[in-house]
Amino acid sequence: MVEFIKSAHKRGVIASIFHALFNAAYAAAVVALVMLLPDMPWPALVLILVAKWRVIAVRPRYWWANVLSNLPDTLLGLGVVVLMWLSGAWQVQVALAVLYALWLIVLKPQHKRRWVMVQAGASQFVALAALFAVSHLLPAWAVIGLVFIIGFAVARQVLTQYDEKAANFVAFIWGMLLAQLSFVAWHWVIAYQITPTLKVAQFAIIATILSFVAGRSYMAWRDDKQITWNEIYLPVIFAGLSIAVLLILSSGFSVSLP
Repeated sequence: MVEFIKSAHKRGVIASIFHALFNAAYAAAVVALVMLLPDMPWPALVLILVAKWRVIAVRPRYWWANVLSNLPDTLLGLGVVVLMWLSGAWQVQVALAVLYALWLIVLKPQHKRRWVMVQAGASQFVALAALFAVSHLLPAWAVIGLVFIIGFAVARQVLTQYDEKAANFVAFIWGMLLAQLSFVAWHWVIAYQITPTLKVAQFAIIATILSFVAGRSYMAWRDDKQITWNEIYLPVIFAGLSIAVLLILSSGFSVSLP
């Protein structure tokens, strides 16, 4: 919130107020479409895509670069709509709309490196949670392909903050890693009951934990071109214990998605 206040002073208070009101109205429009058309999520999904009209409001040669840079935010928006639609409960839908509004107003405008990493992690988590919530409706190749796109997009978003020359290649590797893990996850989808109408796939949580370790490892390497145990042992131990708990002790509070 402090960062938002500072950025508000830079833009001007009036402009910041209009920015907040517009994005709050946009989030309200998204949830309104989901509520009014409970059996048809497509209008809300189309609204998310139409809101990205500025991506192609430039010369065609810049389209691809704009698509890549806006992909994490687009994936998060689409994921929020899917989770709203699946929840079926207005309380959950309103809560997701509020969180989406906060994303648009507070988190998305931040450009510092640590906030961009938070944005990437949130995009990956929401997109994977939504994807695996409907994975039983999709063939394995479609799920694996979409997981690759999600992993590639968020990794590239982080790597570009470091001016990484091989950003696309490293992001490709991360996308492939998640895609391979998703092949196993697609055959054995375990989810956690967050609310009576909302479930979050175990794979989305594990992927987020692994992303945290990968990010800290990359930061250590960028610092002095080497990775020492002292630099990453805390994230590795945390990730190992967290994943062990998820895999071993989850049977009592997890469910299988259809």
